[in-house]
This record gives sequence, C-alpha cells and structure tokens, in this order.
Amino acid sequence: APPAHCTNRHTTRATVTQREQKELRTCTAPSSSHVRMLSSLLPSSLAFLAESDLTIGIKHTSAYGFRREQLDRLLRSIRRRYATAEVIVADDGCKADRTAVYTHNVTLVCTEAGSGLSLGRNTIVRRASTEFVLLLDDDVVFSEATDLAALHDALVRDPGAALAGGCYDDLVRGDADCFNLAFSVTGGGTAVAARFATLQAQGGGCGVVDATHNFFLARRSALVQHGWDARQKVMEHETFFYALWLHGQRVLACPAVRVQHNTSRSLAYVSSSLRFGRMAYFLQYLCKDFPEVASFATPFIRWDCATRTYCEPTFNARFPYNAPECGKAMPWWEDEDDRSAVELPLVTRAHVEAWGAVDAGSASPTARELGLPRVPLLMMIMTHPTSAASRARRTHQRATWLSKEWRQRDRPWPVPWRYLYVMGEDGSPTPRVSPSSTTAISGDSLRLLGTAEGYRNLVHKVVAAMRWAATEVDFDVLLKADDDVVVHVSSLYDWVWRLTPQRRHALYAGYVWRGKPVVRSDKLSQSWGRWAVPYEQYGEPTYPPYADGSAYALGRDAVALVLQGVTERERAGAPLLEVEDAFVGVMLAAAAGRAANVTPTHWPLRTLRAGASAKFKPPDDISPWPQLWVVQPEEAAAEAAGARAAAERLAWTKTAEAAAKAANRITPADKVGKLFVPPASAGDNGSAPLSFTPPAHCAKRRRPK
Repeated sequence: APPAHCTNRHTTRATVTQREQKELRTCTAPSSSHVRMLSSLLPSSLAFLAESDLTIGIKHTSAYGFRREQLDRLLRSIRRRYATAEVIVADDGCKADRTAVYTHNVTLVCTEAGSGLSLGRNTIVRRASTEFVLLLDDDVVFSEATDLAALHDALVRDPGAALAGGCYDDLVRGDADCFNLAFSVTGGGTAVAARFATLQAQGGGCGVVDATHNFFLARRSALVQHGWDARQKVMEHETFFYALWLHGQRVLACPAVRVQHNTSRSLAYVSSSLRFGRMAYFLQYLCKDFPEVASFATPFIRWDCATRTYCEPTFNARFPYNAPECGKAMPWWEDEDDRSAVELPLVTRAHVEAWGAVDAGSASPTARELGLPRVPLLMMIMTHPTSAASRARRTHQRATWLSKEWRQRDRPWPVPWRYLYVMGEDGSPTPRVSPSSTTAISGDSLRLLGTAEGYRNLVHKVVAAMRWAATEVDFDVLLKADDDVVVHVSSLYDWVWRLTPQRRHALYAGYVWRGKPVVRSDKLSQSWGRWAVPYEQYGEPTYPPYADGSAYALGRDAVALVLQGVTERERAGAPLLEVEDAFVGVMLAAAAGRAANVTPTHWPLRTLRAGASAKFKPPDDISPWPQLWVVQPEEAAAEAAGARAAAERLAWTKTAEAAAKAANRITPADKVGKLFVPPASAGDNGSAPLSFTPPAHCAKRRRPK
C-alpha cells in the first residue's frame, strides 16, 4: 500500500508544489496507470523512477565475517527506501549469509572464490533485465541523502550520458569523498593523465566528469557494450572509465547524492585481500587493454607501460613521483594472453585531438554518408592470436615502432595512421566475456570470428580483413604487413602523399617479384612445400609480378579490384590461391583490362631484407634511418628467403620425384656444394637440357658414386 501522501494527488500541474514533487519520489511502486498520472504532474524535465525499472547490483565478498555483516546492513537500508526493487548480489566465494539474503528478497549469484570485482559486475549486468542498473560495493549504506531518483533525473535530462554517480560520506574520517576525475591525453593517446575534476553543476546539481565513484546508476545498454575486463580482479576502475571516455560516453556526477562508506578493514581482510599486497599483479591489464598507452597517471598511481613499471606517489610531497618507491617493476605474465578485452573504436577522441587540422585528404561521398571513420593510412598486421612466437613479436613491435608518435617529414604534423593486428580463430577463448559481433576491435586487435588460423588459410584471412576495411573504414591506402617487420611510417606516408589522389588510390607497391616460378608439389620438403599450388588453382608456369607478402600497400581502388576478383572466383566455384601475396598479384593482373593503372610498383626507397646486409641488425628505433622503409628482421627473413630460394631452384626440375630427390640432397652437412649439382634430366617441360656451367669448387667435390 502506498504511503498516505501518495494518495489523493491533485491532477493539475499548477497545484503541485516543490515539496509534493519531492514526496512523490518516495512512493513505492504503483500501477502503470498511476505512474503515468504521477509523471504527468512533474515538470517535463523530470520522469518518475519506478522500482520496476531499477536493478540494484551489489558486489559482495563473503569470505570475511565483517563483510557479511556489512551486506546485511546495506540490504536493510535499501529495503527501507526501495521495498520492491530487484536486488542482485554477486557473491565472490558463495559464503553469503543466506538468512539475510532470503529475508530481504535478494537474488544471489555465486562466482568463483577470488574471481574479483570485474567478473562480479559483468555477472550482475548480464542477470539484470531493467533499463537502469545501480552498482555499488557491499561496504556502503543508504542514507537520507541516497536519492536515486536524482541520478535517474540526471540521465533523463542527458540522453547521451552512460551513467550518473554520487559521493561517499566516509564513516571513519567523517568527510565527503567524491573522486571525480577528468582525463587529458597527449601524444595521440600515448600519454594519459587523470586529475581531479572541477565540477560545473548543471540541471539538478549534476555535472559532466570523466570518472566517478563505483556508486552509480547506469543505463544497462551502456554496461553491456562497455563492460569490465574480467582479468582485472582489482584495479579495474581506470580501465572502465577511460574506455567510456574513448567511446565518447558521458559520465555525470551528482555530489548531493551520497551513500555512507565504511572504510574500516579487518586484519584478516587486509592480510589476504587482493587489493592489499597483490594489487600490482593486476596493473598490467590496463597496459594490455590500451596497447598504445605508454604512461597513465592518476593522483594515486602511475603506470609506465613502456618500461613496465609503476609508481605510487608520495602524498603531500613537492615532487610526488620522485619517491624511491617509483620505478617498481610491474608484474607481467608473458605466457598469458596479451590481447585486449576492451572493445574500442578505430579512431578515438585521442586520435582526433592529435591529428587536429592535418590535411589528410577528403573522404569519399559514400564514406561520409555512412559516417565511416577517416583513416588516411590504415595498416593491418597479420598475426596468430595465441602463438608464443607471435606474442613475442607483437610485444617487440608495440615497444618500438608502433608506439612511436610518427610525424610527417619536413612538417610538424603527426601522421594520420592507425594499425590493427588481424587475428582469426584458433579455438582459444577470447578475453572478452561476451563478444558482440563477428568482427570487433579489442584494443589494437581485430578479431575475425569464423576465419580459421593457419598458413594455408592466410589468403582467406587477408581477404576477410580487406572486406572489413572496405566496408568499415574510409581509407586511402591499406598496408598489409606481417608481425615480424618494422615500418618507417613517416617515409611511407611522405612518399604516398606525394602521389596524385588518382595514383594513390590505385597504388600497388612493395618489394616486387617478377617471373617467379610456381611451385607444383606439396609433397616436397616441409620447409617450402607450403607454397605449392596445384594446377587446378593456377595453371601458368610463372606468376605475374607481385609484391612480397611481408608488407605491401594497396590503394582503396586496388583493394576494390582484388575483392571484385575474389567475388567472381567464389561465384564460379574456383578456389583461392593459397599463396596469399601471389594471389593478390594474380587478381590485379586479371583486372588490368578494367584498370590498367594498377601495376606493381617497387618501393622507391631501400627495403632491407635478409642477405641485403648480412651483418646489419635492424635497430629498435628506425626513425633516424629514413632510407629504410620496411625492415624484416634477419632471423625471420633468412628462414623465409632460404625456403623460397630452395623452392625456386627445385621448381626447375621436371617431375615431383626428381624435385624430392634434389630436396633430399640438400642437407646441412653438404653445405653449398651439392646445391650446384645440376639435374641429369632434360630441361623444364621436356625441352633441351638446361644450360649449366658448374663453378670451380663443384668440380673438386664430385664423388665416384
């Protein structure tokens, strides 16, 4: 039954006083017709908060007796003000006081002991079904100042806001704690600073900030889309709110809405809680979730992701970050998944602010109509999601050239470019709790669900990446690269943007191979047999000119021609060539009649490959080396170059059997000599024998056999 002041309401707007408006907020859940009548009495900027539209979610740690007592006090305070609202308790350890749970009509959801804050909050959001979700921890208590209707009114006034938070009244210190922060970003998103925000109060006494306390009313749809990284059992706060900021989701702070916070801790809790003593183990995930961030500073802690160290500043010091405690090594689990669990837009607020007024060319009319993100130079790096070797190569790339703030040569402007690691499926679970689509960007990675990993499937992976880019991004040039290369981004951008727009959009450039023979058998040496192509896939003896797969650039018109050729082959039921880089050249050569201006172009500057300089080791920072464009580290390149050279030599033999014999003769013990022994059979295709004059050192090594 509603309280007395909720009955006999006047039905005309003019007779409702401010006091009556406040009284209406305390009415318990009425019928839907009563809700419509009461809402009509309120000013147009307010809306009635029915308890049926609200879920209260509590993250609980039941392993400690004093936390179970705190949960009981919190539930009593909630039911005094919101008797029928749905309450969900995510219990870490499943030792909650069942009497308190049943007494207060609470939905209890058990999570694994030690699973942490993030998993518990994600669980609450998934179980909730209402439009609004209130999230808080179990160490607070509702008071007379806990006016959830005020938070709801703030969200109604600002439809673009994701959540509205309140403040704490500290029961131990006796002061108010609002913890409102504002983010500032420099270096194109590489340096982030979070400082205390000055609240500019708007309607209802609430204002816009970038981060607030973990006591907030949120739209459930926003929490579903922008959840928490379940790996962050603690230290999740900055990651969650910075992801909201990058997505342009507004956060409101309402300092008049408060809960009482009990900051006292038992000795058992302090000695064994993850937040005390083991906090450092979970700092690494902010760096993994935002791979481009080199430093992230707050008033309480600073992450140095570039050096994998952290600092807890000395309070009340003139130079708080110069304390001896700074520079502590950040625990980093190398053997764990390094992928981000935060889904991000390709172009964030940080990139837009960094690029500023850079003249990056005009977007296409179709892209403007669809509202696609503008990225003049898009780099897509092929990598394996869980391979230890690929993970090590990603770590090296992120620590060197990918984290550099590249600037245009001879100009002070930054290069407007973005990179993405492209990953298929290998059967391993993704870090995200609930992937929202078949293609999604998590951190700096694009996952292609439904596209299998493996070298024989690389061509399908590259085609899927091109299709994604063609439909989701407004780019001028796409650079496909492997995860073992280093690219001088400034040199590449400078050369590409000296071309005319027509030539730039029809670009096909890289380390061009010409007259490359087609390997015909997949039964030969494993080191190079993966490049074998059967006749039914491609019947010509040699490939048309094509750019090497380590890195090549395609203009958006060239990408469209490749995809058009792929579509035609799929409609005809013809398989795709499994040699990905050669297949791109074949598609563009077939399209030469439709677009004669798309021809392979060799890099105009030097491209370092294995063998070009045997003693040269690429430096970690190649920015002082503008003559080097694409550098493939010597070890990886030597393996690839050696395998391809063997494939070229053995492709000259007449039959697969002869090639197999030749492959067997090539052993480390024989070194160089046997590589020069010519085949005894006739030349290729049964023609005249191959013309061959062995070097002098081969004559001395002939054996009687």
